[in-house]
Amino acid sequence: MKARMRRLGVAALAVLLLSACAAQEKNVIYAADYPAYDSVDALFAGAKLVIEGRLTGTKRVMTEVEPVDDGTETDLQLNPNAGATPDAEAPPAGPPTVMTVSSVEVVKVRKGLARVGQVIQVKELGGTLDGVTYEEEDATPLRTGVTYMLFLETYPDSPASLLNPEQAKYVVTSAGTYSAMPDNPVKLEGADVQRLSMTE
Repeated sequence: MKARMRRLGVAALAVLLLSACAAQEKNVIYAADYPAYDSVDALFAGAKLVIEGRLTGTKRVMTEVEPVDDGTETDLQLNPNAGATPDAEAPPAGPPTVMTVSSVEVVKVRKGLARVGQVIQVKELGGTLDGVTYEEEDATPLRTGVTYMLFLETYPDSPASLLNPEQAKYVVTSAGTYSAMPDNPVKLEGADVQRLSMTE
């Protein structure tokens, strides 16, 4: 579980709620805890990659796979509780961890290793899979055709993820200003971007 949480970029996936409507369509609501940031400086410091990027029309849905059991779950020497309740039924499997992966074309690089024109894959919790809609509670998904400033964690074998689904993305307006998401109290000014970009 720890490996999956790290790759999601979340501290804990706290609640999974499953509901069905009259039309038999199912919704799963994810509630997750993320690191919170109290300043633009903290966002820049926490991100491996900071870019201004425009979402192309390409999106795909994937599931995060649970780590393979390395034997510690069933080895009595490594796990004294292994086999303690052999007659107990295994708990039912929960809903999968569904991610939507967006293609983001880099417009400007503010921190990290990327180049203008490069397309980077960015994943967010949620998506539609096999007729079921998975959504993250209180999150605003990335929108195709919009240019964002993104604060990202990167991985060698998985798409990048936002440090925080609300705080780690700002809409870049036509006037060149940065608009925060509704639940983000940290404002981003052009002067902050210039100052912090120059320190890299």
